[in-house]
Amino acid sequence: MGFFFKPLLGFFCLGILIFLWVIFLKNEIIEIIKPIVLSMGYEFWGLSLVQQNSSIKIILYIDGDKGVNINDCVKVSNQVTHLLDAENIYNSNYVLEVSSPGFDRILITYDHFLKYVGEKIRLKLKWLVKNKKNITGIIKDVKKEHVIVSDSSDIYQITYDSIESARLKV
Repeated sequence: MGFFFKPLLGFFCLGILIFLWVIFLKNEIIEIIKPIVLSMGYEFWGLSLVQQNSSIKIILYIDGDKGVNINDCVKVSNQVTHLLDAENIYNSNYVLEVSSPGFDRILITYDHFLKYVGEKIRLKLKWLVKNKKNITGIIKDVKKEHVIVSDSSDIYQITYDSIESARLKV
């Protein structure tokens, strides 16, 4: 039993360390780039990190009073790239993608979910909740720890850490 258990435990611990490192890196990047996005007159909508082989993909979502277009994304991308390079935040290669939250708004934070209570949402989950990994329903309530979504057959209490992606259903 020990022969099988030790590698499994090591793999699990490595996964936890990588998860914590990504959270730390994400928070550090947000702390650095959020002020520049705000100073340029845009709303900092959110940020996601995706590991791609030996590089990391940084997806920055911005918004504005009248929405954003490709020129806005290019302007912000140039400024953020210069800032990230100067700060040397990530010693390896990174790819920066600047985007709007989209017509079918990507929801990332508690405030995003709160803003759209009563709206239809499409959730993709990291793990099963009541035997479902994909849920389409109405946002019924939002708490600090979880969001409550109902579809035609059930009510789901979904913790934020179990959400892989969430978008308004238009």
